[in-house]
Amino acid sequence: MPCMKPMFLLAVSLLLPLASGWLPAAEFELREGDRVVLLGDALIEQEQYAGWLEVMLTTAFEQHNVSFRNLGWSGDTPAGVSRQGLSLLQAGHEPAEEGWRQLQSQLAQTQPTLLVLGYGMSSAIEGGPAGRQAFIRDFDRLLLTAKEISPDVRFLFLSPLQPFGSQHPSASVLRLYADAIRELAQQHAAPYIDLSGVGLGDELRKDPIHLNEQGYQALAAHVAEQLRLAPAQWANSPRREALRQVILRKNVWWFHRSRPANMAYVFGFRKHEQGQNADEIPQFDDLIAREEATIARLRKLSQQPTEHLSGEEAPPQLSSQFAEFKAQPHPEFSLAEDLEVTLWAENPQLNKPIHMNFDPQGRLWVASSEAYPMIEVGQAAPDKILVLEDTTGDGRADKSTVFADGLLIPTGVVPGDGGVYVAQSTDLLFLKDSDGDGRADVKQRVLSGFGTEDTHHNLHTLLWGPDGRLYMNQSVYTRTDAETPHGIVRLKAGGGFRYDPGSMRMEVFFRGLWNAWGHQFDAQGQSFLTDGAGFQGVAYTFPGAVFHPTPGARRQLGLISPGNYPKFASLEIVSGDSYPPQWQNSLITCDFRANRVTRFSLLEQQAGFSTQQQEDLLRTSASTFRPIDVKQGPDGALYIADWS
Repeated sequence: MPCMKPMFLLAVSLLLPLASGWLPAAEFELREGDRVVLLGDALIEQEQYAGWLEVMLTTAFEQHNVSFRNLGWSGDTPAGVSRQGLSLLQAGHEPAEEGWRQLQSQLAQTQPTLLVLGYGMSSAIEGGPAGRQAFIRDFDRLLLTAKEISPDVRFLFLSPLQPFGSQHPSASVLRLYADAIRELAQQHAAPYIDLSGVGLGDELRKDPIHLNEQGYQALAAHVAEQLRLAPAQWANSPRREALRQVILRKNVWWFHRSRPANMAYVFGFRKHEQGQNADEIPQFDDLIAREEATIARLRKLSQQPTEHLSGEEAPPQLSSQFAEFKAQPHPEFSLAEDLEVTLWAENPQLNKPIHMNFDPQGRLWVASSEAYPMIEVGQAAPDKILVLEDTTGDGRADKSTVFADGLLIPTGVVPGDGGVYVAQSTDLLFLKDSDGDGRADVKQRVLSGFGTEDTHHNLHTLLWGPDGRLYMNQSVYTRTDAETPHGIVRLKAGGGFRYDPGSMRMEVFFRGLWNAWGHQFDAQGQSFLTDGAGFQGVAYTFPGAVFHPTPGARRQLGLISPGNYPKFASLEIVSGDSYPPQWQNSLITCDFRANRVTRFSLLEQQAGFSTQQQEDLLRTSASTFRPIDVKQGPDGALYIADWS
């Protein structure tokens, strides 16, 4: 850029104290061929689902071909602590600074020419005033490392948001961290954007520290103003939405490319089982390039004719290119005395059911997946939440409603708060039907940062506790780094969470177990779990309980079911007139590897409990019967989800 006249420099220096950010003398610009990498905590991560910052920058420099890659990660710090999820090692067995090594690797792979840096929220909430110096040290190391990897890299610094709401405990600490970021920007002669005034309103926040989609639109406008960019068409063009949708689709492909699900099996310590799928991951590059070609066509908003309003090149691929549905004969069951089994619902009403729960109206909500265990290259998220009903009372579901689709391997579903909570990939979602047509039209990411290193260890087993909290589990190969208004919740390996939707407070409820896909409370509020690996069976749990295998644990509890058990999934505690006295408060669980549903009697023993296995409810020699979930329905019957 040509040198600016001294008079203009003087004018800028006089205006700077009035602006909310700080800019060096040189104007901000994007250049032909720039590789823009967005890096930070949830502030950056969640922008990939809004896309407004990228829309603004793309159209502000519409004459240039510029690529954007989002490397944001919930709960991350400049030391890369959240990026241990990319490790090839088992959760809890990583060497020191594994996250930092993964962050360096990502920078080396993306080779940024411009880094948009959005750190500070997680660091401030977790580190407090005492952590400020470590934050500065780690941030400076990150900047120097980025320059070693890409010698000509430029920086754009974003401050953390200020919490919305009165007397948030982290407000003053966040200002300290924002000041530190401003100083780093000055040291590196880079633009700094103060976001403290962005999104200060309920309509722009999803919670006190995170923006919603409208909030990101406000953020993009604020950044454009502070960078003194010329007014662009993006703010009011009717064509901007077509561009944004292509950007969002590109972001989906990039997410699968940069944070592939099933890392443990595709690239990691169990790649000997599914490592052949590693060859598919680079194939997302072609999809990204295709979307970027469409972005190039759409980015000049003023020149787009009406017929080019849509960025959709072809209908999305929803079904699998490889898996073909084949109807299986119904299994023949051996039943316990006085029991009968009937078919309540089957394909095509539902695909692979992973989890289910009843609502107060007696409807069964089912998380159904076609994409399990991982999305195919080019496949749009095809999965659904179904609502099944028996409207005639004849013992068969006769009504199936698709409440939500476009989901990515939902692993948990529970109705509540006027909608339904869904565990999906890295997120806990809340879906709601606001207009009464039976389909979700509101979608909110309540929490993010849950691990996906092993798809069947993803966030799962959602249920309401007697305390009104939402309980949910993860399994041994995953790591969670969830950014909440009350703190950063981190969990390596297996364990469970307790979340209060009212206060938005989440905590770790228990730690350990291999694959706890069963959780239920009895009538007295006592809590029990089943383990889908480890061959141990049933556990009695309580707040703070620690089980095997918890990395670094000094003491670990044993389980309450003596013996050796294959693969338990789900847990129900039965009661009511439908069952004889000896069945009351029995624990029912599905043994999906042994193709059976079994029962344990529950006995109080000193300060805890013990169990004794009873006769199986049903079993079969048919390997196509894979019971994965069991729930007692409002009619007293047990409803069993057959995953196969």
